[in-house]
Amino acid sequence: MLLAAAAFAGCAAAPQAQAQRLTESMTRAILSDNPGSVAHGLSGVGKISRAEVGLLSDKLNALGKYQGLKLLAYNATKNEFAYRANFTKGETRIVVRLDRQDRLSAYRVF
Repeated sequence: MLLAAAAFAGCAAAPQAQAQRLTESMTRAILSDNPGSVAHGLSGVGKISRAEVGLLSDKLNALGKYQGLKLLAYNATKNEFAYRANFTKGETRIVVRLDRQDRLSAYRVF
């Protein structure tokens, strides 16, 4: 029974680690106003304009220097993760969703 619980915990940690890594990468691409990296990092999303990335980049950069993410919630049914992104002048909430291949399929800033 204990072995099964440990195996299940390991499976749950894998998508969470992947989500954290992908969210960090996407956040840094947005902060650096890099639409190519943003488009490449999102699976199944159409064309992303430089203006869209620029607006979001400006919004995040206005919060100061990026200091990292903290996981707030995980919805296993939707494979969705909510993070608090910390900056020197404030914070914002970022929600991401992974597809069935554990690729980033949604990235939202609130």
